[in-house]
Amino acid sequence: MSATLHAPVTPGALVAELDRRQPLLARLGWAFLALLLLCLAAMAFDPRAFDGASVWVKPAKFAASFVLWFWTLAWAWGVLAPEAARGRIARLVLWGTVAAALFEQGWITWRAALGGPSHFAKDALGAVMYSLMGVGAVTLVALAALLGLLVLLNPRPGAPRPWVLAVGLGLVVGGVLGGFTGAAISVLDSPHVGGAATNAAGLPPFYWSRDGGDLRFAHFLGIHAMQALPLLALLGAGARLVGLAAAGWTALTLAAFTMAQRGIPLSP
Repeated sequence: MSATLHAPVTPGALVAELDRRQPLLARLGWAFLALLLLCLAAMAFDPRAFDGASVWVKPAKFAASFVLWFWTLAWAWGVLAPEAARGRIARLVLWGTVAAALFEQGWITWRAALGGPSHFAKDALGAVMYSLMGVGAVTLVALAALLGLLVLLNPRPGAPRPWVLAVGLGLVVGGVLGGFTGAAISVLDSPHVGGAATNAAGLPPFYWSRDGGDLRFAHFLGIHAMQALPLLALLGAGARLVGLAAAGWTALTLAAFTMAQRGIPLSP
C-alpha cells in the first residue's frame, strides 16, 4: 500500500481534498491556524508572562493542537462510508467537536488576553470555567473515539484494510489515552509531579518539566496516536503492523505516564 492511494501529492490538492471530505472542520483548521499566528505575533510584542512563560504560550499551543485535531478528523471523514458520513452519529461528532473546541479555545485565549490562568484557576469564575473546560475536553476525546469506532464499523467501500485500521484505531487509542492522561492531570490539579510547579525552566517549546515528572508528555503522546498510526499506514504498514503499533503506542504512553507519576523528568 502506498501513500499515493490515500494522500494527494500537492499542497493545493491536499487542501481541496480536506475541504471535500469535511468542509467545516477543514475551514476551522485554517481559522485556528490564523489564530495561532496571531498568538505567536502577540508573544513577540507582549512582554507579560504567567507561570514563567508568555501569557500567549497556552493559547498558541491549543490553537496548534486544534489545527491538527480538525484536519485529522476531517481526513477521517473521507474513510467513512458515505451514508455513515452523513448520518446522525457523524453529525453528533461534528457539532459536538466544533462547540467544545470553540469553547475551550475561546476561554483560553480570553484569559490569556487578561493575563490570567485558564487552567487550575483559583478565582470563582475561573474555577467554574475550568470545570466546564473539563467537560469540554472529555467531549472532544470521547467524540474522537466515537468517530474512530464509526470508521472501523462503517468504512468506505474499497478502502484498504490497513488504512481503515490506522485511522480508526488512531482515533480510538488517541481518544482513550488522551482522556485518561488528561483526567489524571485534572485530578492532581497540576501536570507536575515533584520538582517546581512552574514552566519557567521547562523544556521548550512545550515547557515540560526538567526537574520533576510532567504528565503533559504522556498526554501529548496519547493524543497524537491519531496522527502516528495513519502516518505508519501511509508509509506502507500492513494491518498486522498497524495493530502492533497501536499496542506499542499505548505501552509507550503508559510508560511515560508512569515515569511522570514517579517524578522522573524527561530531561535534566
